[in-house]
Amino acid sequence: MSQYPRDEFDDVPEDGPRQGAHRGLRPTARVGAGELAAIVVAGLLSLGVGAYAFLEGAGDTAPAPAVSSPQP
Repeated sequence: MSQYPRDEFDDVPEDGPRQGAHRGLRPTARVGAGELAAIVVAGLLSLGVGAYAFLEGAGDTAPAPAVSSPQP
């Protein structure tokens, strides 16, 4: 077994933060109640506006005129 000289990585505290090349610190991204309510309200508003526009467009169509064929 090879013996390497001690370096800075040998002195790691047991209860220190878990960080390294593949395990960095995780930032906590939490959304507050205000931001969540704003997202829900914006989604409901866009859904309502889309439904209103769809139903308004559906009411503008006129029925096709009936084509009558001559009776023999």
